[in-house]
This record gives sequence, C-alpha cells and structure tokens, in this order.
Amino acid sequence: MSRLFYFFLCTALLLLVSCDRNTELAEDQIYIELCGNSELDTTNFSVLSFNRLSSTSFNSVSMVVNQLQPDFIGIQESYEIGKQIADRYNYCLYGNDAKSTAILSKYPVEVINDMYVKIILNQNQHLHFFNIHLPANPYQPYDIRDTLITTESQAIHQAEQTRGEYVDDLLFYVNQIDDTMPIVVTGDFNEPSHLDWVAGSENPIRFQIGDAPFTVNWPASNKMLNSGLIDAYRSVYTNPIDYQGYTWTPIINLNEVHDRIDFVYHNSSISVNSVFLIGPDNMSDIKISSYESDHRGVLVNFSFN
Repeated sequence: MSRLFYFFLCTALLLLVSCDRNTELAEDQIYIELCGNSELDTTNFSVLSFNRLSSTSFNSVSMVVNQLQPDFIGIQESYEIGKQIADRYNYCLYGNDAKSTAILSKYPVEVINDMYVKIILNQNQHLHFFNIHLPANPYQPYDIRDTLITTESQAIHQAEQTRGEYVDDLLFYVNQIDDTMPIVVTGDFNEPSHLDWVAGSENPIRFQIGDAPFTVNWPASNKMLNSGLIDAYRSVYTNPIDYQGYTWTPIINLNEVHDRIDFVYHNSSISVNSVFLIGPDNMSDIKISSYESDHRGVLVNFSFN
C-alpha cells in the first residue's frame, strides 16, 4: 500500500504530516491515502452512493464493494469502515474515523474541503466530487405521518430549517466551479425529492387531506436542480408513480414511510448510461446477500459527453 498521511486544516496553512498506520486520529484529523498515478483510460466510470448504517459489518460492506466494483464511492456513516475498505480494495480515501462521510476513489484525489475533492482522472480530465450526509432529524415525512405537519408550506419550511444551510453551502462550492469538467454529488439527503411527491404517487395519496393529495415541493431537490444539476435516477426513470426508487428503507417497519432520500446528482458534462438500486430485496435492481444497511444504495454508470 502507498504512504499514509493525516490531513490538518489550519487557519492559514495546509499541513501534511507523515504518520504511522497505527497512530490514532484526533477528531479534527483527516485520514488520506495518497494512491499511485492510475489514470482513467475509458470514457465510462461508475459512482456508488451508499449509506452503510453505522452498525453494518465490514464483511457486509465488502460484499457490496466486491460485487459492484465502483470507480468512486460516496459513503455516509462510514466512520472506521471507510479506511478498512480502502485498504482492502486499494482505493484512495478521504475520510475520518470519527466522521460520517468518506470518499473512495480509484484515482488520486486533491482535497478542497471536507465535502469536496477533485479527482485526477488523467492528464486532461478531472472530476469534481462531493459527498454529503444531511441532518436526519426532524424528518418531515414522519411528521406528516404523525400529523405534526398538516400543510405543504409547513413541510417546506421545516425541511428548509433542517437542511437548507447545508445545501446552500454545498451549492456555493458547486457554483464556484469554472471549468467544464464533470461534477458529481452523492449523499444521504434525508429529504425526499419534489420530483417524487407529485399527484398520483404513493405518499401524496397516502397522506391526502380531503380531496387533495399531499404533494410537497421539497426544497433541497429544488435547489439542486435549479443550480443546473441533474438527478441521475429520475433522469432515467422519469415516472415516479411506476418507478418510486425508494432508498429508505429495505427494512420492514410498521407504519414506515418509504421514500427516495439517497441521490447521485451530476452536471451536463456527463450522461447516465444506467442506474441501479442496491439492496437485499426485490425492490432492489441488484440484490446482495447479507446486505445489512437500512438504506438501498444507488449505483450510476456514467459516460463523458
């Protein structure tokens, strides 16, 4: 394996310090594995967005990675597993044992900030890669179910209060990008898409008030699309009534509200060849045995335009 470094972001200084593999990480330290000089030599690549669930075993996560072999992974609830997966499958890693999010790449990474890396694909191409895990609570679909929220405007306002500033921070950096290279955003948004809560789809019918379906123009997905990004899953499966794409949750719970809250977004520099839901059941496009996460993953195969 290549050398290990810890990453410290100081006030005015970016400092890389060589450390022994057994050195413990402080909370503000970032584990980076600086990989070799591999280069992408095709026009295609694959991206996995995967909330592994913090209690999911290393073996279960290994089965997912081993079967899919994605070029890039945005993991949420990564913690110590990100480093173990990177070591086993020889990925570059940007992450921290104490943090939820980690980015794994088959190609070298240049760190921009805690959610954003530039991945060096080859001498002519790079990829702007973001990975986020937005706050889970309060979760507005549950509040709608429990009649704590009774109008669309309440749902939008409370979702914005919960996650709005985080989405704005993400899009600040997305909007600063001034080249034509691909942009990919992975993440557990913990908020449904406005493309899904439309008339005729399951949740608006389930929570119908009077004769009106409970449609919601969810703010996070609105902001993402208004910034010029594309929802990879919904660009292929455009009809949310026939293709719900639920990532939350394959675990059967009484009175659960199922939704699509895990996303891969991209810009127009790349196109989606195919997209798959990953999980343990028949609602998953790719079934994996011993799948332990409470989220289905999203695998997208891209090509350069």
